[in-house]
Formats: sequence, structure tokens, C-alpha cells
Amino acid sequence: MPPDGLTFGEVSLYFDRLVPADLVQGFAPYYHFRILNPDGWDAGHVNLRVGDTDHINLYAGHIGYSVHELYRGFGYARQGCLAAAPFIRTIYPSVIITTDPDNAASLRTIEKLGAVFLEEIPVPPHDPQYRGGSRRKRRFRWVP
Repeated sequence: MPPDGLTFGEVSLYFDRLVPADLVQGFAPYYHFRILNPDGWDAGHVNLRVGDTDHINLYAGHIGYSVHELYRGFGYARQGCLAAAPFIRTIYPSVIITTDPDNAASLRTIEKLGAVFLEEIPVPPHDPQYRGGSRRKRRFRWVP
């Protein structure tokens, strides 16, 4: 169970739920955190996927995040990842973060986290990321 009080900068994380694995879809279990802005409003989410499958290590990454359109541009994705870092370190010394090559906002977040570029790879048709529209992924290693 994640600890309470995960904060960084202007945001705090609220642990929402542990989502079980979906073996049919090929998804690992993950911790789902809501990103709360300084006023306590839900600004988005950060997910920590638990597992070391090819899907996670190559295409989905251990960390996923999204910020609602109204709250973009404030650095909440980066702050949310940094708020989750103490919990992440209890599971992994480093994690993989991936993004589509044309996702400029995600690339900026990853760069500001100080993650190290590993490679860009094609997404195979059998992976769920392909069904979601991704054809290539850039892989990064982040030490939280």
C-alpha cells in the first residue's frame, strides 16, 4: 500500500486504487494515483505499472501519466512523477518510461525528469499499444 503524503512542488497524489492485471489484454497490475493541484482539484493521474513484461519494458513503460487539458502547462505530470518517486523506489531502483516520438509534452516531461534515452523501437501489431494507435515508442530509463 502506498504511503500517504506523497507531494512535490505544487501537487499532491491521492492513491485511488490498485488495478488488477488483465491477462486477456496483457496488462500488468498498476497503482493509480490522482494528481491534485494546489486547490485540491483533480488535475490528472500517474500510474505505476508493476511487472517486468515485454509490454512494460518495451512499449508501455512502468510509469504512465496524463494531465487534464485545463491543467496542462503547469508541470503537473513531472511533479506527479516526482511526488510518486519515494514510493516507486520501494519497488524499483529505476523504471522505464515510454512515449510516442511525436508527443512533445511527454518528451518535455521525461527530459525534465532527467530520464536517459535508451532507444526508439517499432511497436509490434500484437501489443496493446499498437491497437491504441502507437507505431513507435521512445524508451527512457528514469532513476526516481
